[in-house]
Amino acid sequence: MSEEEKKKEETPQAPEEKVRPQEEKAPAEKDGKENPQKKLEEEIHSLKIQIDNLNVDVANAKKEAADWKNKYYLAYADMANTRKEVQRETEDFKKYAKQSVIEEFIPVLDSFDMALKNEPDDPVIGKYLEGFKMIHGKLLTALVQMGIEIIDPKQGEEFDPHRMNAFSAVDGEEDNKVYETFLKGYRLHDHLLRPAGVIITKKAEKKEVEKKEEAPKADEKAQEKKDN
Repeated sequence: MSEEEKKKEETPQAPEEKVRPQEEKAPAEKDGKENPQKKLEEEIHSLKIQIDNLNVDVANAKKEAADWKNKYYLAYADMANTRKEVQRETEDFKKYAKQSVIEEFIPVLDSFDMALKNEPDDPVIGKYLEGFKMIHGKLLTALVQMGIEIIDPKQGEEFDPHRMNAFSAVDGEEDNKVYETFLKGYRLHDHLLRPAGVIITKKAEKKEVEKKEEAPKADEKAQEKKDN
């Protein structure tokens, strides 16, 4: 064997490469990248869900705001009504707080009216009476300044049942005319403290008709008593 052949045998040879079957690529690697349409659809779906949630939140927020708005208006209306009520009660209290005191003065005023109704014959008493008249006048002026209306109907004035009380009637040319005022009335603003006591007129013809109508009724009552 020659030296060249020995060298070839001694030199190691590289192992032969085996041919492997080509490995299959993953779907993502097969196309080289993800499907952009599918990714876009997923993003759109996610955005729709977020928008729906936001719409629900906005609707709830609007409803809550409307509820609070209604509560605010109700509370404001209640407060305004309460303020008006308190103001009205305060004004009424100021207007009518003196009513009970004035009612205590009415009998005193009646006594003055009775004492001053007739003129005395004695000049000494007449002088005292003049002093009482001045006191009475000042008292009435003070009452008027306090808001008191003195109801003193004059003869011939139309009878007003809202301000007067008719105690009796006399013959006259017209019906429901004031014949005489024997008791003055007093009003404090809208409160009638006492109506004026008056005597009114009534036509004589009317009174005769009423008497004729009352006569049969009296006869019937008398007959009933006899029967019983």
